[in-house]
Amino acid sequence: MADQADTIRDLKRRRAAMDTEFRYWEPHFKELRDHIIPTRGRFHLREDRRGSSINKMIIDSAGQKALRTLRAGLMSGMTSPSRPWFRLGLYDDELADRPAVKQYLEVAQKRMYTVMRGSNIYRTLDACYSDVGLFGTFCGLLVSDFDTLIHSHAFPMGSYRIAEDENGVVTSVQYDCKRTVAQLVQQFGIENCSSSTQNLYKRNHLHEWVDITHAIDPRLERDPMSPFNTDMPWASHYWERTETSKLLQEGGFAFNPILAPRWESVMGETYSVSSPGMMALGDCRQLQLQQREKAMAIQMMTRPPMIAPAGFARKFKNIPGGITTVDSQDLQKGGLRPAYQASPDVNALMFDINETRRRISEAFFEDLFMLTVQSDRRQITAREVAERHEEKLIVLGPVLEALDHGLLQPIIEATFNYMQQSQLLPPAPEELENAALKVEYVSLLAQAQKMVGTASIERTVGFVGSLAQIKPEALDLIDSDVMVREFADQVGPPVKSVRDADQVAAIREQRAQQEQQAQAMSMLESGAGTAKLLSEANERGARALEQQRGMG
Repeated sequence: MADQADTIRDLKRRRAAMDTEFRYWEPHFKELRDHIIPTRGRFHLREDRRGSSINKMIIDSAGQKALRTLRAGLMSGMTSPSRPWFRLGLYDDELADRPAVKQYLEVAQKRMYTVMRGSNIYRTLDACYSDVGLFGTFCGLLVSDFDTLIHSHAFPMGSYRIAEDENGVVTSVQYDCKRTVAQLVQQFGIENCSSSTQNLYKRNHLHEWVDITHAIDPRLERDPMSPFNTDMPWASHYWERTETSKLLQEGGFAFNPILAPRWESVMGETYSVSSPGMMALGDCRQLQLQQREKAMAIQMMTRPPMIAPAGFARKFKNIPGGITTVDSQDLQKGGLRPAYQASPDVNALMFDINETRRRISEAFFEDLFMLTVQSDRRQITAREVAERHEEKLIVLGPVLEALDHGLLQPIIEATFNYMQQSQLLPPAPEELENAALKVEYVSLLAQAQKMVGTASIERTVGFVGSLAQIKPEALDLIDSDVMVREFADQVGPPVKSVRDADQVAAIREQRAQQEQQAQAMSMLESGAGTAKLLSEANERGARALEQQRGMG
């Protein structure tokens, strides 16, 4: 018990340091939530939604719609459940071309897709893209599950604190949540709960809320040979927030289960320093003000302020068809009339509003992602995305790279490891005993990024083809095998569509033999024709000699 008290004290001391850094970002995150998506984020465990200001600040929903497009575009463009978005490969290309290795990688890849579709990972990815687009930072966990093998958790912004190591990788997280008494007893056992929780359970107060914290950190002291989860490389601790001497649970993970991608990381900053939401925040606030001013301008024209004679005390019915009665003396004094003639330029206001909406749309890359989620064809090609939005893809390059390393790669590695532990993968061939696997991304956006790089190959081939019409020897400079394989590697076609070096060599050898045979047959036919001509010439010569002798 004393050791658990020391552990809780150390974890709370760690939390205090995390809170200090988060307090700098918290007001900004709340602003993003209130002015773009008021339903995102939970900055207090007991946050009461009754009578809150949800959507009271938002008049124009352009920011919400742009974020929705960004989220849908990243989902369909990077990790669409309906099409392949990653491929298993090897760093050794020669080894990867062997039939047994190719078959193993293909079967393993298909089974991984099956496991992912059967879990909640795609729902978590959708929540992740929303938070990354709004706050720039997302945090969640990927853990094993008895029913679906893997299960992911998405933490709302404000409910977690994160910390990174010297390499900028998030290695620590503390997540606050609340559970009912019944849930705590069911998950951790009544003997591990605090005395207050046990008393609530005994009094049948099963639906009372209890605040708890879950912490994950690298385990510094452990026995590497121990099979227990309390000696695994990554430590996991649960405790009730009001408890100081007793843990709910102590466990561990064999590898880092934290999913924490960030839109833009800067050394020394744990949370992302930028995001589309941060870029569009000023425009979103301005847009609400512009809409209020436009509405006020229209009201000034339709319901202008009125003036009346002194002493006018009648009730003025300012509604369509309303009748207002006044004394004859008031009528002689001029009666009711507008205080001034209001004629605001509504068109200018609308132009200003549309300009603000355009800036919000650009901040969320809405035109790029609209192309991926709305097309007049059933499936848009990566080439079209690359041709239309080459500049935006270049800008998005670092972001997509960050999502690959901070989100997708940990998901793929964790899924592969859990499947390997559960013996759901096919037996690996002997060639893979010491080989390192690699992940290749073949999603729509990944291919579009690669298509930007293939432009140089296409221009080179086009230039050489044009030059070869004048100088055929220019073709000698092009290694067609290397260029085709490099192009295929960048655009990511199906693995079976490109033959390996041995297959190409066999095809060319067979073609060469066929050409030799055809040439030999041609030579034989040519020789036979020559012999025939010679024979016919000899016969004609013999007949001519006989004729000459007869004449003589």
